[in-house]
Amino acid sequence: MWRWPVSWSGHGTARPLDSCHLYTSCITMHMAPPASIDLHNTYPGGRWKAWLAWSMPALFFLYEFMIRVTPGVIEGQLQQQFNTTPGDLGLQMSMYYYAYAPMQLVVGIILDRFGGRGPMAIAAMICGAGCLLFAVSQSIGGLGGARFLMGFGSAFAYVGTVYVAAIWFPGRRIALLSGVTAALGMLGAISAEALLGLLLELVSWKQAFDIFAVAAVIIAGLMWLMVPRSPEWYLSQVAEEQKAHGSGLLSGFKFVIRNRQTWLLAIVTALIYLPIGTFAALWGVRYLEVVMGFATDAAAPAVSLMFLGLGVIGPLIGWHSDVICQRAIYLKIGVVLALVCSGGLLLLPSGIDWVVYVLLFLLGGSAGTIVVAFPLAMEHNPCNCRGTAMTFVNFLQMIFAGVGQWVVGILLDTTSDDGTHLKSVDPTDFRVAFLILPGCLLAGLVVVFFLKDAPRTVHHESAVDSAPLAD
Repeated sequence: MWRWPVSWSGHGTARPLDSCHLYTSCITMHMAPPASIDLHNTYPGGRWKAWLAWSMPALFFLYEFMIRVTPGVIEGQLQQQFNTTPGDLGLQMSMYYYAYAPMQLVVGIILDRFGGRGPMAIAAMICGAGCLLFAVSQSIGGLGGARFLMGFGSAFAYVGTVYVAAIWFPGRRIALLSGVTAALGMLGAISAEALLGLLLELVSWKQAFDIFAVAAVIIAGLMWLMVPRSPEWYLSQVAEEQKAHGSGLLSGFKFVIRNRQTWLLAIVTALIYLPIGTFAALWGVRYLEVVMGFATDAAAPAVSLMFLGLGVIGPLIGWHSDVICQRAIYLKIGVVLALVCSGGLLLLPSGIDWVVYVLLFLLGGSAGTIVVAFPLAMEHNPCNCRGTAMTFVNFLQMIFAGVGQWVVGILLDTTSDDGTHLKSVDPTDFRVAFLILPGCLLAGLVVVFFLKDAPRTVHHESAVDSAPLAD
């Protein structure tokens, strides 16, 4: 097995973290650590082996984003083969989020306890097992169990990638690597929507998921071989910090859930992300086919524009919010933009494809505004519970996405002719079901205007380099 030396650079023994607890909180929240935390790396300047170590979990993140959104391409085939209703399918596909969301609360602890290599390799294998189960399932319940496994394993992907980067790269590189990692996630989503449509012309969807399962095994092996063990000084410091701060976790959580601004922020963020979680991740392709008259090979790339919009606009908003020292204004813009675009998609008649493309890109871009929610959550809470506040925001966001998929399916059931399969759903049924999006965003429009910016302190002590959310 390839074992890398703890002090490869020859610079002597690496220093422990100045604040391992705050670092772990930031990693768990998909954020780069604050600049005040000195993350000494054993490969100064990011030597090629450090880049190789980071690239393996980054590849895993790209992969998990692909399998996250693939049901949106094949949901019509799934309903036909399993003779299920849209509501049942939406519930089973949302099992991904019901595993992913709660795991966000414990992934950081697992990584600190066992390091990045082992847990991430096992997580990739769990994703592969989920893909294999998905391919061989003979019932709709089996598909739900498969999606649960995929979500469980995928919960480690982004967090683990940033974790590895933070250990083996200097602090000045972490924000860059966080942004690149998030961009890879969007690339995975775009690839899934566009390339799976082409793959399905050559093989069945079951064979496609067999291929995904094999890919997971390969990725797991690469991570086990290429990602080095966490250095002993780091593991020792983590153990000491966890022992010192263990009693403060519950008290911090109590403060967070009693903080009105944290609740407002979590609700607004979840509502802005809802079009991504429901439309782009599951129902969007079929909506474009049924309502807008798109062919399947054109609908999947069109939905990918939402991920492109998020990937392009999100980092720009994160950067500019730091420049002007304001966060809440972008969430207000995000709610309004999402409301206008989702309403436009419902009211637009078929045949105006270029307008659909613009609306999809902007709808994804509106979700990019949520990158400011995570530093704002940290700024609204004391230092000892900022990480908990960020995990709460992320947790609620994923729960809303999962419930949204299910609710849209139920609405399709109630409006369709016989409720037996998606072929019975006409354009009017789809438009009625997706009224959930502008309806929820109207509520978000009310909530967001009670949201406030937090008093800003010195940047390097209170804020982190903004990075878009990837799951």
